[in-house]
Amino acid sequence: MFAFSSILLTLSIGALPDAQPTTVQIRETVQRGIPYIEEKGLWWIEEKKCVTCHRVGNMVWSLQAAKRSGFTVSERLAEWRQWSIDKSLAENDKGKITGLGNKEGVAQLLLSPDPNLADSEQTELRKKLAAILLEEQRPDGSWKAGGQLPFQKRPAAETDAVSTMWLTLALLAEGKNETRVPVVANALKFIQATPPGNSVEWYAVRLLLAVQTGETEVRDQLVKQLRSQQHPDGGWGWMIADNSDALGTGLALYALVSAGVDRNDPAIKGAQQFLVSTQRDDGSWPVRGTKEKRKASIQETAVYWGTTWAVIGLVESLPR
Repeated sequence: MFAFSSILLTLSIGALPDAQPTTVQIRETVQRGIPYIEEKGLWWIEEKKCVTCHRVGNMVWSLQAAKRSGFTVSERLAEWRQWSIDKSLAENDKGKITGLGNKEGVAQLLLSPDPNLADSEQTELRKKLAAILLEEQRPDGSWKAGGQLPFQKRPAAETDAVSTMWLTLALLAEGKNETRVPVVANALKFIQATPPGNSVEWYAVRLLLAVQTGETEVRDQLVKQLRSQQHPDGGWGWMIADNSDALGTGLALYALVSAGVDRNDPAIKGAQQFLVSTQRDDGSWPVRGTKEKRKASIQETAVYWGTTWAVIGLVESLPR
């Protein structure tokens, strides 16, 4: 059992917005965000040709979630997903599997399965992707965060812990086999000893992991923690101390709903209202940079991440 900060336990969410977004408003908000995600994601694929920048995984996950809930998405989604898989499994110019430098993105592909793939084909692809996550685990059970993530505006140790939790979550979703069991066990031991983080993402993904592993007491504590971090405007910042943004709000909303919080709960409604009311005309949401050196201004990459997570959170919180 990990210890929580007594300071966070005393925080109050204050009075959440009175406005209750309708299902129609939420769906309209999601549909406005989809073209932005598609356009900027396709631009990245065609111009950057990069699968290791922790971007295309967000694109595929958000669009897959939207499609599953009946939203109109591009017919090229399957093509983009396949491009991501092929690039992740290919060797780079140094003869190394590309996905090894983008394990977080590989985890996103595993956590957003394509229901249209035949079982045998999907099983084989997922097995190859999951094998990537088994590589380069450190003796303490953690993985080093990939790419530019270590330069984020939170301690590097926390970023490593968050990456480790995402990878472990994806491996657990793949089920047990003889190669994964010791890796996951070692990772869980590390995670359970990890101190609470400074980012809402830490709490969100730790909650998702508690749900997956059946840690009921930990789950309930984390739900309380996330509630305590919600701002009076209904949102969360990506960093706990930050003003509300779409990145923190989308992550928290997704995690709370995944943990079984009622979709009519004031915390859920407040988050939905924040996202519905702060979307920009182009379908995106403004988010300040997640890197230490760019945290003072709105940054395109953070905007993209925030928009994808806003869409995921809103889609998953729709009435069932």
